Amino acid sequence: MGFLASIVALLFVAAAAPAANASTGDAAVLKGTWIGTYSGYSANGYKSGQEKLVITDVKGSNAKGTWQYRSSANKKWSKPKPMTLAIFDQEETSGGGLTDYISGGDELGIYTGKYDSSDDSLIFAYVSQSQDVLTLTLDLKRKK
Repeated sequence: MGFLASIVALLFVAAAAPAANASTGDAAVLKGTWIGTYSGYSANGYKSGQEKLVITDVKGSNAKGTWQYRSSANKKWSKPKPMTLAIFDQEETSGGGLTDYISGGDELGIYTGKYDSSDDSLIFAYVSQSQDVLTLTLDLKRKK
């Protein structure tokens, strides 16, 4: 019976060890203006253009700001709309940098992606909740 209890205790310790190393990350890395491209499909066909995120407030692993877009045919940015993001996991890369995994949302959809410190970039997949079944990829760089 003591042997069985030792095995069970060892399994609990082994299962708890990865959780102790988990980190939500610091959303301060997201603060600033990010500009890049978007592309993908909706029910109406292929879409592409530019996306701009402006992250103004951060606290712990959470951030908030606005997003705007402009299509390939339009030079004017859309009106800013609110969005929120959260860093839910962080991982060290083989080169010693960090990758922060991010999820978030706005009034129209959900963002899932990552921040890569090695090239200061945000990469997102975006899925709308609306009936036009919009799905995009976003590739953004911090505006200096």
